[in-house]
Amino acid sequence: MLDIGQALDSFVNGMMQFLAQTANDPVMYSIVFFVYAVLAAIILPIPVEVGLLLSPHTPIIWLVILLGLGKMLGSILVFYLGLGVGEKVRGWSVRWAWFDWFLKRCEWLVSRLHYMGLYILLSIPLMSDTVPLYIFSILNDEGVFNVQFFALTNLLAGFSRAMILFLLLHLFGVDLFH
Repeated sequence: MLDIGQALDSFVNGMMQFLAQTANDPVMYSIVFFVYAVLAAIILPIPVEVGLLLSPHTPIIWLVILLGLGKMLGSILVFYLGLGVGEKVRGWSVRWAWFDWFLKRCEWLVSRLHYMGLYILLSIPLMSDTVPLYIFSILNDEGVFNVQFFALTNLLAGFSRAMILFLLLHLFGVDLFH
């Protein structure tokens, strides 16, 4: 019997293979990459930056835009989904001390920095979006965020994240803009 972790791993591997197979077709790659960016926000606890590097035939600026838009759409869905799973996630903090610690730090970040705290977390390259998005949406039961600014923050963080990745690659001698 396949457990949830194995099923997710199998799905992610299949998605990555499909993404790589479409790398030579910019239109198909764009569609798959956008869906991947949305799913990364909702259910895939993995970073999406790898998708920025797989298709040399798709303009990088277009991929950055798709990444931001995908993260934005995914965040809107998480905004509403997170409100429905709040009690379950809060229950995890009772079971796992590390999660309680993480949840308390996120609560602190929300209370102190609001959208800027979310922006900072989501701008970190290679960080999973799924967990912070759900935690921030769960913490929103007090009305700290509104959906428009939550989505805008995710869009801008997606752009920033891509730019930070490209800057880091450039600093290490990888030039994608030739």
